[in-house]
Amino acid sequence: MKINFRKIGRRLLRFAAFIVVLILCGYIFLYIKQERFFFNPKILPKDYTYSFDQPFEEINIAVEDDVNLNALLFKTDSVSKGLILYFHGNAGAIHEWGERAYLYTENNFDVLFVDYRGYGKSDSFYEEESELYNDAQKIYDFALTRYDEKDIIILGFSLGTGFASYTAAKNNPKLLILEAPYYAWNEFIASMAPVPQALINYEIPSYKFLGEVKCPIRVFHGTRDFLIKPEEHSKRLKDLYPDKIERTLIKGAGHSVHLTKQYYDELKELLARY
Repeated sequence: MKINFRKIGRRLLRFAAFIVVLILCGYIFLYIKQERFFFNPKILPKDYTYSFDQPFEEINIAVEDDVNLNALLFKTDSVSKGLILYFHGNAGAIHEWGERAYLYTENNFDVLFVDYRGYGKSDSFYEEESELYNDAQKIYDFALTRYDEKDIIILGFSLGTGFASYTAAKNNPKLLILEAPYYAWNEFIASMAPVPQALINYEIPSYKFLGEVKCPIRVFHGTRDFLIKPEEHSKRLKDLYPDKIERTLIKGAGHSVHLTKQYYDELKELLARY
């Protein structure tokens, strides 16, 4: 039987061309829709009713003329020591994130959770990185209408650590807490997905922002966080700013460090000092 190598070669070339086109189409689709993929928001109907085991106030924070961010403010039953401004992670919405409120109200702090654009009952969607920073500052400005700046702690988890770092850099809170922080968002996403870093619209360079932060910085990171790996992210941040960052590894914890007793004990001790 005679093998037609030329015909086989043409078929292989066509197949290779198909794969290349498929990959390029995937990149184009991902580039256009990356906010939905990388931010993974949970959308709630505007008439959604929140329900929690402790009292809360629902607030809408105007960040543009036609854009409001939905927020929940939980207050401690004790005399409040101030506010923890909480920038949450990339999934879900504040109907879930609000379940963490007790971690802070039990330590005599009020806590404000805010949904980003496209999350929960918040308006609009992000189209460019500058909108993230504008919103973060507007959220902080709102906090200043209720609390003295000397009584504000900024806390960021996962995705929110970049927003928290930016906000702390541009203002003067008394403490910045970062849980499972990344070095830079575009670098993190490129390491997680087969996407060229140049195609990622959002840099969110935490490592740059932290250089401008004037308040103490406390980092918590799980030793078994296989999503945002501590050696690749928080360790590099600590190495970059050894005198500014106090880093605590939560032994055996995954990405959600708040689920561990060590975190609760460390947080209680930390907040007692502030």
